[in-house]
Amino acid sequence: MPDKRFREAYDAVTLSNESAARIWGVLEQELLPCEEKRSMKKLKNPIRIFVIAALIAVLMVGSAYAISGVAHSTGTHAMRGTGEYTTLSSLPKVEKTAGYPITAVPEFTNGYLFQSMYLGGEAAYDETYTPLREYYSVTFTYAKPGARELTLSVDPVLDIPGAHEPPAPTDSRTIDGVSVRFSLDHYKLVPEDYEKTEADLAAEEAGHFYISYGSDAVEEHEFAFVGFTLDGAEYVLMDMAADGNSEEMLYAMAAELIAAHK
Repeated sequence: MPDKRFREAYDAVTLSNESAARIWGVLEQELLPCEEKRSMKKLKNPIRIFVIAALIAVLMVGSAYAISGVAHSTGTHAMRGTGEYTTLSSLPKVEKTAGYPITAVPEFTNGYLFQSMYLGGEAAYDETYTPLREYYSVTFTYAKPGARELTLSVDPVLDIPGAHEPPAPTDSRTIDGVSVRFSLDHYKLVPEDYEKTEADLAAEEAGHFYISYGSDAVEEHEFAFVGFTLDGAEYVLMDMAADGNSEEMLYAMAAELIAAHK
């Protein structure tokens, strides 16, 4: 597990159970994918980095766990064969290590190109952070000139007591027989002394609105994602700088992944 300073940052952030479940794995695999980048000495502001990771964690809907029950959270776990790959030709090797089929494409029709994939070890932990079950997670990065990067995360579907249902999606569609859920979430990063307004409380109650403490100033961001299941694996395609085009773009990319899988 990450060191004490990550633990302190975790405790300082206000999150829902759905958010907390995925933080540890996302923190290292999304933001710090290379071993040489994982030293806390190289992070100028670890709490700030953590808050960003917490926001990403909300998006990962496939492996969240309730605070009560057997499974408490998921997170990084030392396992053999992990690492980063820069060619999609390495996918068969990654699949063999991961132990489940994974679908990815070298290029989407909208111009997004494969950049890298990271195979990471994870585990479901109990409340004492004792590993209950080990598994591999795969994270893909896609990019195109002049556009923000998109991230595709793939995890095995885990049948573990204590599983917690993800938040209801903003929208959903059936694409080629596969149920695809879309969410557009608003995230507000605030300083430690920030007091929630009536508008904040109303937005939280309405859903798809999250406040995280630990930022130097108030910042607001829109994140969009689609999630779906293929052959025992959960796929989450994320746009962390969402705009009015994100929904149709992500649905279309999900359709291409589903077609490639079939």
